Amino acid sequence: MRASPPYSEPHHHLQELEEVRDLLLRVFLKDGFCIAIFRFGAVALPEELEPRLRELVGKETCCLRLDGRYLIREVGP
Repeated sequence: MRASPPYSEPHHHLQELEEVRDLLLRVFLKDGFCIAIFRFGAVALPEELEPRLRELVGKETCCLRLDGRYLIREVGP
């Protein structure tokens, strides 16, 4: 497990059918969650999404919660 940087701001948990879309600034693991830091703030996601999200750091990223799953993609130009 990677050491997580200090981060104390509250993070949001996506509700069913909720989507976030913004520039993904960084990703780290904390307390069993993957914390994704976007320009607008932080979102807590399942820790198994960390490798996929790490590939998208620095890119416009979309995350949708649908039927209990999380769909992650890079937003194209």
